[in-house]
Amino acid sequence: MGIASWQPSKYSRVQLEERRLAALEWLQASTATHKEIAEHFGVSVKTVSSWKERLKKNGTLQATVAQGRTPFLTQEQHDQVRTLLREGPLAHGFPDDTWTTPRVRELIGRNLNVWYHRDHVRKLLHALGFTPQKPDGRAVERNDQRIMTWVEQVHPELEKKGG
Repeated sequence: MGIASWQPSKYSRVQLEERRLAALEWLQASTATHKEIAEHFGVSVKTVSSWKERLKKNGTLQATVAQGRTPFLTQEQHDQVRTLLREGPLAHGFPDDTWTTPRVRELIGRNLNVWYHRDHVRKLLHALGFTPQKPDGRAVERNDQRIMTWVEQVHPELEKKGG
């Protein structure tokens, strides 16, 4: 049994590019067969063929940048969403002054006819510069004066009766 060198089951993008660029010299020299190149670099003959095609088409084996999906909203529409959000939920017919992701989703859908998944709305809001806000835990109806009066007058009386 021959000694085989250990190789990872997955390579990083950097490692894959490094291997392609190392193979570039072999491909340009044209002295080795596809099979010999494949065996030396631990790839299939088909991979060597695709490298050769890529070199012919692009003139390089360097990695390309993945572009990703085209955004659903333009920059102008992002600005429009910011404006709509700053108008507040009440201005758009919601029952209270709280933005939730389902409400933001509905706002964008109604106004721009783009319906995001509710989980993606959070990412969109972050990209627009909005951050999650936590309620301060105080009721809108809170009356600090009545609370002070109760603490100063009623509470001591209750302690007297209980103690």
